Amino acid sequence: MSKLLKKWFLKSIIFFISFSLILIILFILSNDLFYTLLYIFIGFLISLLFFCFIGIRLNMKISKKILKLNELVKKSFPSDVLNRNLYSSTNSRDEFEMLCDDVENVLFELKASERMKNDFISSMSHELRTPLTAIKGWAETMKTGEVIDFSTVRRGLDVIINEAARLSNLVNDLLDFSVLASGRLTMEMEKIDIIAEVEEAVYVFREKASIEQKKLIFNDPKYSVYVYGDKSRLKQVFVNLIDNAIKYTEKGGEISVSVSQKDNLVQIEVTDNGCGIEKNEVKNITKKFFKRNSKVGFGIGLSIVKEIIDAHKGKLRIISEKNFGTTVIVSLNSYKEEKS
Repeated sequence: MSKLLKKWFLKSIIFFISFSLILIILFILSNDLFYTLLYIFIGFLISLLFFCFIGIRLNMKISKKILKLNELVKKSFPSDVLNRNLYSSTNSRDEFEMLCDDVENVLFELKASERMKNDFISSMSHELRTPLTAIKGWAETMKTGEVIDFSTVRRGLDVIINEAARLSNLVNDLLDFSVLASGRLTMEMEKIDIIAEVEEAVYVFREKASIEQKKLIFNDPKYSVYVYGDKSRLKQVFVNLIDNAIKYTEKGGEISVSVSQKDNLVQIEVTDNGCGIEKNEVKNITKKFFKRNSKVGFGIGLSIVKEIIDAHKGKLRIISEKNFGTTVIVSLNSYKEEKS
């Protein structure tokens, strides 16, 4: 029993004992049956009023605390977590039921986050070990002098360079995630030509797409489109999206990148005809540590992308269908010249 209920129960017992003693004394002193019944009626009436008063005060006190907890929970967690409604109907819910639902939803989310975090640690160990093993293996092989053929040495050096670049990308992802998690993400905002940044990101992957026999198309609108943003961060977004599109597209597939402007809104679309995403996974794809399958990475790339887009007050939308491909749409506000 809670302390509040114990206190209320103790007060009620003391009141009943005191009032019963008064009634007994009045009953002994009075020989008139009418007055005796009147005293009993008055006693029950006072008891009823007392219990109503105490009950209302107790209910108000508990409701006030519950409302405070509800507000605290709503401020501490996003609405998509609190609106899961896993355990009860949304109809006719009072404050206490809403608080219980919110707490249950939060616990569910925390358990899911804990599982993803454990998967992340396991994935991190595997992802970092793989390139390190390849680099160490080839370095030790060439150090022994057993490799004489120049083509084999060249192949080993290519492996070391590629794995070192892969390792560098993984470390950069971790550093970016650390910055985002600590709330230290800073933006150097300026007027930028968004088409130039998208084109540069496409150029980075042209050779990779060609080697993997995938078609990478950039639909250049042939005019300048300006936004107010951080050049390096937005380029990071486009590089990540194009890299993902190539990664999840099979040989012979096509990746299309386009930029368009309508009124004050600039849209950058990255479309592929690759493996696509399960419908139930689309809503989770931008969450931290979420991984679709065994592909390389930590599962934080798109979460970083979303944070950067949110910092630019833009929107990230993902449309996908399993086995048919994915379209990622980044919406940004166009640059407006300040009127003097």
